[in-house]
Amino acid sequence: MKIKVLIFLIFSLLSLTPIIAQIGVAANAGVYLPVGELSNSYNTGYGGEASFIYRFNPSFEIALTGGLSVFQADKENLENRLLEELEDINEEINIDAEIAVEAPLNLYPLVFSIKYLYGKKKFKPYFFFEGGVFFYDIIYSGSINIINGPDIALPESIEKESSTTLALGGGFLSSLTKKLFLDVKAKWSIMNNIKLVEADSNEELRGIDKTVQTISLSAGLNYYF
Repeated sequence: MKIKVLIFLIFSLLSLTPIIAQIGVAANAGVYLPVGELSNSYNTGYGGEASFIYRFNPSFEIALTGGLSVFQADKENLENRLLEELEDINEEINIDAEIAVEAPLNLYPLVFSIKYLYGKKKFKPYFFFEGGVFFYDIIYSGSINIINGPDIALPESIEKESSTTLALGGGFLSSLTKKLFLDVKAKWSIMNNIKLVEADSNEELRGIDKTVQTISLSAGLNYYF
């Protein structure tokens, strides 16, 4: 059903103006703000994207986009939360314990986007929809130091998986030359089934599937041949 709606939307937009095919490329970089579950464990990330663009007419284009975003753990929040979880599991782990955790997260989206542009030639606001897949890797490692007690090593765990993603956003193109444009945009992304770190009853770190969200703010260049 979703595919039928997408096809209908594409052909509806194509019928609005005559087709004047044009191809282009784009690259951008920016910051990625964690939202919801992700913000409990991670700081603001950074990354970028590269796109191959096919413009059907002045108002409608599609693109295939790949990217990379990198997040480092908010160590204070993550370590405090994990310590609380471990204290509930093992009474020997108390407020006289310290925990050290590393859990870097890398996201690699590959998405198809539909963009509708309006406005004048030199300044064109737009909005867009994206859907596709993403790949990610995350490595959990850490240790617990109990004051006046034993050290507990938390076994390293590596997650490398993929899932689906959807995004909505908007921005504008501002002409720098006839073919080169400044591209500024904001995007809200939803990603399914990322294994965020938690502690379990075996005093190990493990990934629990979560639906996470980010809001990205980026700027870059578009070139149309």
